[in-house]
Amino acid sequence: MQFSILVADDEKNIRAGLSQALESEGYKTYLAADGAEAYSIITKNVIDLVITDLKMPEMSGEELLKRVNTDFRNIPVIILTGHGTIENAVQTMRDGAYDFIT
Repeated sequence: MQFSILVADDEKNIRAGLSQALESEGYKTYLAADGAEAYSIITKNVIDLVITDLKMPEMSGEELLKRVNTDFRNIPVIILTGHGTIENAVQTMRDGAYDFIT
């Protein structure tokens, strides 16, 4: 069984790099440039894990996390960011993030 991971990040090189690394480990990946695109992908596909950037246009990773936890409670969400603060980490964990990685 192949697990599918959605990578949402507004930085094209980060999306591509994560996708390449995950696919080399045998995962199927879906890519989104923002939270709105990511949410659309989630509604149309079976997704086992979401890895999302915190700050993105259209819909932030914070908002994506809240929507996934409301509408798809069985999908874990990992927040991956280069702009993390302790406050961001605490808040996203309270909002249901599986993990917060800076």
